[in-house]
Amino acid sequence: MSLMNIALIVYIFASIAYIVREIWRSSVTKWVSLGLLILAFCFNLAMVATRSIEAGHPPFSNLYESLVFYACCTAFIYIVFEFVYNFRIVGALAAVLSMLILFYATLQDDTIRPIMPALKSNWMLIHVVTYMLGYAAFGIAFVTSIIFLVVKPFAKKTKGDAGAEGKEILPRNFDKLSYKIVAFGFPFLTLGMITGAVWAKKAWGDYWSWDPKETWSLITWLAYLVYLHTPLVLPKMSINKSKASVMLSIWLLVAFGIVNFTFMGLSYLPSAEDSAHVYGLKK
Repeated sequence: MSLMNIALIVYIFASIAYIVREIWRSSVTKWVSLGLLILAFCFNLAMVATRSIEAGHPPFSNLYESLVFYACCTAFIYIVFEFVYNFRIVGALAAVLSMLILFYATLQDDTIRPIMPALKSNWMLIHVVTYMLGYAAFGIAFVTSIIFLVVKPFAKKTKGDAGAEGKEILPRNFDKLSYKIVAFGFPFLTLGMITGAVWAKKAWGDYWSWDPKETWSLITWLAYLVYLHTPLVLPKMSINKSKASVMLSIWLLVAFGIVNFTFMGLSYLPSAEDSAHVYGLKK
């Protein structure tokens, strides 16, 4: 069985374990679910390392390689936040998200091909790693936003009926977790843009050329910049906390859609056919 299939299977079992953990909430289910996700991450990381050795360069030269690394980063970011915030309910969807990204990679061309001279640079490694860490954090924030929008109404009812804090579906101030995750990922996105500009200057002679990839990268950056500053504005507009939380969560769903369009969707636009920045998205 290939590393890909093993990783996919372990991600699925990790997701199931997190669901079981949410139902029973015992120390055993906590460590089993987290252990399975760490195991899946290790298999995913082994795929990245193996591919890098086989290709002879960092594994970011096409969509297949980028997706494998993206799934790995997503699992890693969640594991970090699991230890920091002791997530429970988020783990199941985080594991599913990594699994879906990895599964999508299986649909791509995994042929190893030589990379263009401009990509043989240390700036490529820094640029892609920082971007992927930012994207991964936004993916986890996307998951927490979905959970907040779907579960929160039921969570309120459950708390009111049961009256016990231990029976709450969502932890207190769960809506603020998304903000903290985005605040963690945004500097990586910013650093990715800066290193990309420096790399472009060394490779092509210009820091910024306004091609479709660069333009949508800027749109992505602005979308999350607006999100980070919106909580400062909404109270001045007489919008109560409950509605503000819903609006911010919906905004994160839209913003993550922009992320995925920037990352994968641009390659299908005719205007991006000649862009040097979508080399990795074409088969």
